Amino acid sequence: MSSSLTRTENVHFLEYAIKRIAMAKGMTETHAICIADAICFAHIQGKLNQGLGVYEAIELVFQAGALDVDSIPTIVNEDSNWAVFDGKKSTGYYALTLMAECAIEKARKTGISIVFGSNHNDAGSFAKYVYMAYEQGMVGMASNNTVPLAAPYGGMVNKLSCPPFDAIIPSGKQPPIWTSTKFAEFYDADIAEAVLFNKPMKGPWLIDPKSGELTDDAKPYARPIPGFGRVMDYTCGGQIETPRTYALNMWNEALTSIINPLGIPSTSMPTIEDFETSDDPIPSVGGSYFMCINPAVFGSLEQVKQRSDDYVSAIKNSKPRPGHNIRVPGEAGYIKIKSGDKQVEVLTSHWKPFFENIASGYGITEQQLRDEYKNLSL
Repeated sequence: MSSSLTRTENVHFLEYAIKRIAMAKGMTETHAICIADAICFAHIQGKLNQGLGVYEAIELVFQAGALDVDSIPTIVNEDSNWAVFDGKKSTGYYALTLMAECAIEKARKTGISIVFGSNHNDAGSFAKYVYMAYEQGMVGMASNNTVPLAAPYGGMVNKLSCPPFDAIIPSGKQPPIWTSTKFAEFYDADIAEAVLFNKPMKGPWLIDPKSGELTDDAKPYARPIPGFGRVMDYTCGGQIETPRTYALNMWNEALTSIINPLGIPSTSMPTIEDFETSDDPIPSVGGSYFMCINPAVFGSLEQVKQRSDDYVSAIKNSKPRPGHNIRVPGEAGYIKIKSGDKQVEVLTSHWKPFFENIASGYGITEQQLRDEYKNLSL
């Protein structure tokens, strides 16, 4: 990405700044750490649209009254290998962290566990949560649904989520088998990036609400939210390009909200505009899940890691097409995580809204945060 679009920063300063602003909002240190850890984990991976800019989603629901900064997500029902969390209108960062911890501990004993969540807000990138299982030699798989951001295949009106999905398998010396994706072509951040940087979308995925024609030009449909640079509403439908993605999207909805005893399907969720206008909005996530598998319960964990390494090695060492090379999904981000490099890229369109609009709302400046961080580091 062009250096004019990003800036290089120390990830530890970002962690401090995010934590500081979250606590200025009234969150506990524990809650603030959950937010800072997940956002900065995305930066380390290089997932810039899941970095600093997603804090805007926290600010949006906070201003709308859909976020309770004092609440703690709570287990409302459970057994030996499953649980259900009421997010209590907290952030998804807090809820998913607690859900992951719960699922990991249950799977440690039972081999397989699933934990459902609902009544919480956005959780950002799900990579951080499944990586918690990976660090324990376990499989993590997690997602949540979202407000309506995509149209049904062949439709014109947004009814479906654009859900994040992460799943990871234990590995040894090779990068893990790690799927980190979304089950729709784009979400609000892609609209914002296209408009702010005056470039087309990556495909003709925007459905004109009158004609039904497809385009890659986001400008006619973008609906900026004052003070924000990453969260942006839009008036068009979102095209799902293939039946495969459509099927995965609906299957994921079944897991996040339909079999989830507290779940609310995306078809019943408010729109981004609703959060700006509603007097009593519900949280921005209708349902979530975290599934954990502990291979050590069923056999040798070392054999699982070896098979994973052998499989990944065979894939990476297969014959490439001329002019191409072969890598596995998640490899680039995994290498960055293992490198320990603390210099990360941040989109400039995300930097200004966070420091000049959100932080300043608490009477805190970027320079003040830098000075505080410097004094802590001495």
